[in-house]
Order: sequence, then structure tokens, then C-alpha cells
Amino acid sequence: MTTANVASATISDSCPRESALIAVENVTMRFPIPKRYREWVLAPFRRRRVGTALSNANLDVQTGDRIAVMGPNGAGKTTLLKLIAGVLLPTEGKVLVNGHSTLEQSAAARRSVGFVFNEERSFFWRLSGVQNLEFFGALDNLYGRQLRERIEYVLELVGLSDAGDKAVYTYSSGMKQRLAIARVLIAEPDLLILDEPTRALDPVACDQIVELILSTIHRNSRKTLLIATHRPDEASLLCNKVLVVGGGNILGRESIEGLNARGTTVLEYYRQLMVNGERS
Repeated sequence: MTTANVASATISDSCPRESALIAVENVTMRFPIPKRYREWVLAPFRRRRVGTALSNANLDVQTGDRIAVMGPNGAGKTTLLKLIAGVLLPTEGKVLVNGHSTLEQSAAARRSVGFVFNEERSFFWRLSGVQNLEFFGALDNLYGRQLRERIEYVLELVGLSDAGDKAVYTYSSGMKQRLAIARVLIAEPDLLILDEPTRALDPVACDQIVELILSTIHRNSRKTLLIATHRPDEASLLCNKVLVVGGGNILGRESIEGLNARGTTVLEYYRQLMVNGERS
């Protein structure tokens, strides 16, 4: 049995699927590889090659989990997160969110998930933070007093109450990241997915986002979290479990508490799985 299969079996055995908030079942994600100019000239009728971003992935996420998703660039971790969020649909297998299939019940599944991308480009930069949240709240069928109260709450939650009336183009990178988190919290999702939330931030803003996620979002609203990160220290601080993805496979998952009990750091665990994954 390969490392990936061992990991999948362990995850499935330890977390009953019927009680899982998220269930990823035998999911494979393939995509066509664009032809190069030379290929169009020499072999215009040849079928395009197909790449595999994720292969036979199995994963359960329980309510209240805080899982750090780690892996090198191109490993498949962002593809996995987009599949869970319903942004991508699997080539094979299925993803269930609160019992709803992202393929067959997309709208119901996506209502439970908020996805914050690491490069937030969806805002209208000339509008204020409040005006942006009004727009996105309307997309979630919120309006009137309910929407106003919700915007006031999420802005206070992320520490932007005093900046809500300012144009987004005046925001710092850290403030834009906070606004992105506020945007997905408007609809009160059960699961919050953060794709490298501190990637483009300076050390001060990075610490502020970490504090926001850990002390405010998780403790106050008890959100289930999936956080893609390259930083082992961030994984240890923000999460209670770590999931390692490599070469399009889920290589393993372990609790931070279990690693600490064995005297193993997140970095050591990550390196061990990556080495074993390359050998298998």
C-alpha cells in the first residue's frame, strides 16, 4: 500500500463519514494541458494531454477542526480546497459538504463554505468597504436591516469599524485581507477556507491576521477552518491538525497534539512525509 493510500485509510478510519462536515470521497481532478505553439503547428489534430492535479483523495473534516493544509507549490492543495469550496467540480468521486454534493447540490453545498483567496481581486476598489460588503451581502440574499447589522458586526469582528467608509484602494494589504475575511463571514458559513492568509503581509500585519483568526474568528464564532500555509510555525499556532499534500496525493494527517506528544515538530513531520512520498 502506498503512502497516499495509508494516509487515506487512516483518515477514513479515524473520522466517521456520516458525522463529517466535509467528506471527500475518492476524488480525482484532471485538467487538459494547453498545447504549445510548436504542438499546434506539428500536430494540430493530436489530442491535448491531460494532467492530474489530485488523485484518489479521501478526507473527512469534522466540525470544529482547524486543519493546516501544507505542501509545495503545485502539490494539489489549492485544488483540494477549491473542490471543497465548490469552485471546481471533481473529475471522479464526490465532495459532500453538510451532506450536500458539490456536483449535484452545488448551491446548498456552497452556502456552508467561505473561501478567502490569497490574492483578493474581487473588490470594487473605488467603493468603500461597507459598499463592497453591501454588494456581496446582496448576493447572499441579505438586505435591509439584517444586512446592515451583519455588516456592522463583521467589520467590528475584523477590526475595520473605523475604516468601513473609506475606499478600498486606500486600504493596506492587511486591511484588504481583513475585509476579505469579513466578506465571507457575512453569510455565516460553517467552514472558512483561507488560502495562505499571511502570504503578502509584513510581519506586523501577519501577526494581526494570526491573532484575528485564532482569538476572534475561532474562539468567538467557532468556525471550522482549513488554512493553506507554507509556514510550520503558523500551522502550529493556528491549527490543531496538519494535512500534508504532495504530488497530487494526500500523504498524511496528524494532530498537533499527537506530534507534540512524540516530540516531533510540524516541520519534521512534513519533511518525513515528503521524503516518503517521493520514494513511493
